[in-house]
This record gives sequence, C-alpha cells and structure tokens, in this order.
Amino acid sequence: MVRRATRSPGARPRTPRAATSTDPLLLLRALAEQRGAPGADDALDRWLSSMSTTPGLFEASADFLATRTETLFSTPERWFLLSILSEMYVDPVLTEAVDELEARLDDEERSWPGNDGQLMSEEALRDASPVYAALGDAMGALQHAISVSFLGNIGMADVARAMTNDDGVFSRLVRDGEATLLGVPRIVLGPDDDPFDILQA
Repeated sequence: MVRRATRSPGARPRTPRAATSTDPLLLLRALAEQRGAPGADDALDRWLSSMSTTPGLFEASADFLATRTETLFSTPERWFLLSILSEMYVDPVLTEAVDELEARLDDEERSWPGNDGQLMSEEALRDASPVYAALGDAMGALQHAISVSFLGNIGMADVARAMTNDDGVFSRLVRDGEATLLGVPRIVLGPDDDPFDILQA
C-alpha cells in the first residue's frame, strides 16, 4: 500500500463517524479540482495537515469518502484517500500497545551494537537484529489490523476485505487512484497489473 501519512499530531483518540460541523468538501473539492495537475500534491498536503488543526475534519472526511453517493472522486481515488485515513487512524483501545511497540523498537535501534551512533537503515536493522525484525513484524500486523478495523467501522467492508486479501486488487486500485488524482506515473508490474494495456502498446 502507498504510505503517504503517519499519525496526525494531536489526533488521538479518534472515533469514526463522530459528529462534526466541519465540511470536508472544502478541502476535498479543492483536491478534486486539482486532479492530475501540479497543484494536486499540495492540495493533498493541505488536507492532511489540516487534520491536526481542524476539529472533526478526520471524521467528516471519513464519513464523506465512505458515502456511496460521493461523486467527487473515482472509486480508485476514494480507495487511495481511504487508505491514507486508515493509516492515520489511532485506535483508542490499541494506542497503548502501539506506543509500547514503538518504544521497544526505538530502544532496540539505539542499543544495537552495530549502530555506533550512526543511523542504520530499516533493512540493515532487520538483518542485524532478530528482535528488531520480530518487533517490526508485530508492529506491521497491529497497524494492519487497526486499518482494517477502521475501514470496517466506517462501512467500507469491501475495502477492508480487499486490504486483507493477497490478490493485489487493493494495491492496484490504490496505485490507480494515486496516479489519476496526483498525476504520478502509473507503474505496471506485470500483465495482471495492466488495466490500460500499457505492455501491449
């Protein structure tokens, strides 16, 4: 999955579908109007940065993007935006577990003898420290579970199911949505990932 955002500052705890007076259309419409243009990435960043300063924007955006009658964005674009929200979501029940895993990962990174005060790459740390690799796997599984739970809670069970399946549909739709919305190159990974027949051109 495309990862463009982490937890928004001051974003915990969050509960999907909370009541809000914020109109998500203001920032999301600006993003839709910039579709495929150079300003699309900046419009996306403005929407994301506003999450921490505009009360209720996260919940309002989630509700809006989960509405079946929403027409500003194509299905792949909605899945792309929902995937970002699913990564930003902080589960109030699992916050303590996430924080503990993050602290243990930081401790393991700092204490690893091969570190020598220099920052090591994620890959190097995983290769050097089985403990770091195991903690990283646990963190990934927990974050995945939180994302899937969030999508289910806002009524996007189809997206949640696609995220858990290992058939490439979710990743392909998210990449398609990013490509059309932000105007980034569409990378074709093979014949099964070629909806526009690029390989046959």
